[in-house]
Amino acid sequence: MSVFNSSFISSGLKISLLVIISLITLGCDEGPDQQTLLTNAQNATPKDAHIADIYQRSCRACHAVDESTAPLVGDQKAWQPRLEKGMDTLLNSVINGYAGMPPFGMCMDCNAQEFEALIQFIATGNG
Repeated sequence: MSVFNSSFISSGLKISLLVIISLITLGCDEGPDQQTLLTNAQNATPKDAHIADIYQRSCRACHAVDESTAPLVGDQKAWQPRLEKGMDTLLNSVINGYAGMPPFGMCMDCNAQEFEALIQFIATGNG
């Protein structure tokens, strides 16, 4: 006999149980924990040597440390709302500074193309 038999459980209770089961299932896919994100960020390096050099001297100090308020390299949950704003908005934030990030993100000699490559790398952990 099924526990969802209509004579055994009311329809309202059935719906409540289904909602609870769904929420529990969704909660199981929260993504990587903070330590995994931090380890991944600390080990990430751009493939392009020039971008890697800029990243090491200008970006890594904030985007690969837990103590910073900057989103970690490859933290999809943190980067999703930022990426939704579009590249122009992200470039504007880098160039003018945003929250704790200084103008030009500590790279005074970077151009827009380099910033875009850095943003793509930091947001995804790939590149």
